[in-house]
Amino acid sequence: GILHLPHDYLDFMQYNDYFFVFVKPWKPNQRGPGIATWKTNLYKRIFSFSVELKAADAVQFLKSRPSSHGKTVCNETLNECLSLFNRDWLAYEETFCFTKSTHAEVKLTPKEKISPKEKILELLPQTVSAFANTDGGYLFIGLDGKTQQIIGFEAEKSDLVLLESEIEKCIQQLPVTHFCEEKEKIKYTCKFIEVHKSGAVCAYVCAIRVEKFCCAVFAAEPESWHVEGSCVKRFTTEEWVKRQMDATAVMPGKVICSPEALCMKPFSQHEGYEQLVRTELGSLRKGTLVVSKSWALDLGLQEKQEVIWDVLHISQGSLLTLHVFVQGDENLEGNSSLLGKLGAELKGYYKQIALTLKQTLVNHCGYTAKIGIIVKITYLGHKTMCLYDSSAKICYPQIYYLTTKAVKDLEKALAEILGSYESFYSLPRRNWDSFMSAFLNVGSYIVYFSRNVLTHIRI
Repeated sequence: GILHLPHDYLDFMQYNDYFFVFVKPWKPNQRGPGIATWKTNLYKRIFSFSVELKAADAVQFLKSRPSSHGKTVCNETLNECLSLFNRDWLAYEETFCFTKSTHAEVKLTPKEKISPKEKILELLPQTVSAFANTDGGYLFIGLDGKTQQIIGFEAEKSDLVLLESEIEKCIQQLPVTHFCEEKEKIKYTCKFIEVHKSGAVCAYVCAIRVEKFCCAVFAAEPESWHVEGSCVKRFTTEEWVKRQMDATAVMPGKVICSPEALCMKPFSQHEGYEQLVRTELGSLRKGTLVVSKSWALDLGLQEKQEVIWDVLHISQGSLLTLHVFVQGDENLEGNSSLLGKLGAELKGYYKQIALTLKQTLVNHCGYTAKIGIIVKITYLGHKTMCLYDSSAKICYPQIYYLTTKAVKDLEKALAEILGSYESFYSLPRRNWDSFMSAFLNVGSYIVYFSRNVLTHIRI
């Protein structure tokens, strides 16, 4: 299950006064699951035990559940349980003829360590979930499974009224998920059977009959979390089931396979752009630049009008870096407050793009290596200004720096996102020098073209 997660998915680093935890995106396997889960809290009855399903088994169970409707199973054990359940009273130390099984659970409440109420409420979630998800069953509390004798537990009648109310509250609060139109509640019957000794009531047996549920019952919300904004939130049962049933549904929207490639027209409006490109891109390490008018559009997100273009730099021995160039605005010139607000807004926006890009690489393209994305946002005004540089805020572990293999795998994955795999490798080199001489130092770059628009630059 998840025990291997710290080694495979987590890295740790202390940097100055901070302790960072780096989390690799979860890669669903062929059976599922779609997300990492500590506990599913989804139970089934297997032989005489209530067993929590592992995430992969839970996915298979949930997918098979819509077609598993049918009548509750009838067998000898169920008939014997029903016979005892229908009794008006029981004799102290009377023997019963069934044992723990797929459809029967018997428990004896300890007299000192825990009260009957606590014991019953402790057993209910797992047992009800297991019975409801199998073929129904009976829970008897007050029966000794070792000696096969009826013992019961002591209680006042007024206590039993309160206990029955607590049982109802506990069962009806159990999380459920539905695949049917009826959306029924959990069906159960609870009763307290008197236990007689020497002609008087000396104790009670709590008997609960649980019917087979139409869909799935959980003992509690699944123990699985996700990051939303700056908060860590627990998935609700419905969210967890939806993500598990569709392991590829990691990001909203859909991947756009044929994005609009970068055109040169927007650049002609900005004086000094040639020098900016030389300054910003000319000093980069040898590698590949993947240029797009907007990575947001490529990933199915909403475009920011202020952004002129996005450049993704891939280089061996470096971190994957997203360079963002923002259009100048006369209203912002010299106003550090407004520029600060713009920087903060774009910082949050591109953090989401970086996260979505990671998710897409993992889930849509099958990229398996650990990946960190540095975001650098540059404002193009009369004076260029760095609005944000995440590399100044955080350092990544060495394992996140790109190897030769990681570079090749990334190029293939990014080409798949952009819908132009062959452009990385087989497009012929064109007359790019005259086309780009106004903007780039032509001796340092190789530019690939497709349909007369710039798509990729290889340094």
